[in-house]
Amino acid sequence: MSRLRVRIEDRWFDVEIDDLDSSPVRVLVDGEPVDVEVRDSHEPAQEKTGSPSAPVGPPPGVRTFRSPMPGAIISVSVKEGDQVVTGDEVCLLESMKMNQSLRADWSGIVKTVHVKAGDQVPHGHPIIDLAS
Repeated sequence: MSRLRVRIEDRWFDVEIDDLDSSPVRVLVDGEPVDVEVRDSHEPAQEKTGSPSAPVGPPPGVRTFRSPMPGAIISVSVKEGDQVVTGDEVCLLESMKMNQSLRADWSGIVKTVHVKAGDQVPHGHPIIDLAS
């Protein structure tokens, strides 16, 4: 198993890769399973034609957005049934005397809110469940 710390835009992720020879490659990104396509950097991108293909892997389901650090929930910006778009604020977390706006890493509909203002949460604690 390979473990990496990768940066996408201004956010860091812990990534674990088990088998690069499978297709798609199943990786864990901050503990959440994700199927990704990997190809040699010299291999040209394939053009998509016709109707879109079916998604690779299991059908989209519920994913859990978790706290990236321990802290206190100051406010929650969403409620069950809300539509969330990648980048929307989910909640405000105070950690080490600084307020951190936690923003959704993917889009979906809020199925469950696991926290409320005043809650103390450890790193990795569920914040919300999103269904795609």
